Amino acid sequence: MNIESPRAVFHALRSYTGSSAYAEVLSPWLDGNADRLREQLAPLSVHGGWRREVYVFGDLLEQAYALSRLNDVLLLGFQPSLPAGADQPWAHELHLDRPWPAVTVDQYLETFAGLGATPIGARGFDPFFHEIVAVEQAADPDAPIEIIDTLWPGLMLGEMLLSRAGVRVRAGIRHAEAGVADESLLSEVFLRRYRDTQDQSLGWGHNSQWKTDFRRDYLTGEAYHFNVDADHDVDSAPIEPTDQRALLTAEERRDLLRHRCFVRTPENTAARDGWCFDWRLSIPRTDRQGTDRSSV
Repeated sequence: MNIESPRAVFHALRSYTGSSAYAEVLSPWLDGNADRLREQLAPLSVHGGWRREVYVFGDLLEQAYALSRLNDVLLLGFQPSLPAGADQPWAHELHLDRPWPAVTVDQYLETFAGLGATPIGARGFDPFFHEIVAVEQAADPDAPIEIIDTLWPGLMLGEMLLSRAGVRVRAGIRHAEAGVADESLLSEVFLRRYRDTQDQSLGWGHNSQWKTDFRRDYLTGEAYHFNVDADHDVDSAPIEPTDQRALLTAEERRDLLRHRCFVRTPENTAARDGWCFDWRLSIPRTDRQGTDRSSV
């Protein structure tokens, strides 16, 4: 099988009908291309290590986006289905019109280890590292978010977040609301089986959809850096009065950027916009409740 780029592997998996996707598609791809891809992606692994000076189709941000698409379809086998009665998302109509091949957790980790990625270790809940898949509502509304199960592992590429771990959590409603934190639109994510998602590829043509940039989040020794390529700081972003995001509080906008979705019903229930693609945010590590729990 002559496949080289993550985009080509994505299409190979889409058309694959066998029962051994790792042995027949992913492993041969890694054997022929892992070293080159690992070297190619290395500049992204360090905060500030690469920036786009002149746009070229298929540059590092677009290659990383293609890799994230590959990541997302490999994760589908670890995810629950849509909640009963939920409307079918448009992304499902486009991309879940056929079954995707499944891999084991070990095969998944081995695939990305070949590209230089490392698993995120055990830790307390942190929206930088964890995507909420299901919420068990605690009786105490102030109970903090607590992980009760991990459905799939997260991955780092050096200092850059490659993929968040999927987790079931228990939380008070003031921290994560069942039916919102686990069901609202997940922004800047290509595809999830269990909820609606949207990234900037949706609705574009066969080639144009791949002109999508990977969202880069970094953890350095000093800070969490969310969406570093965005144009505006979330706390000072210009927002037109007609923009849905003008209906959100500053805290809601920061939570939206960190979690990539609403985690509680917005104070203004007219707010519906879950987009956060043009905001960035840096948080010093010591600002997180006075402690830092996030050594990778």
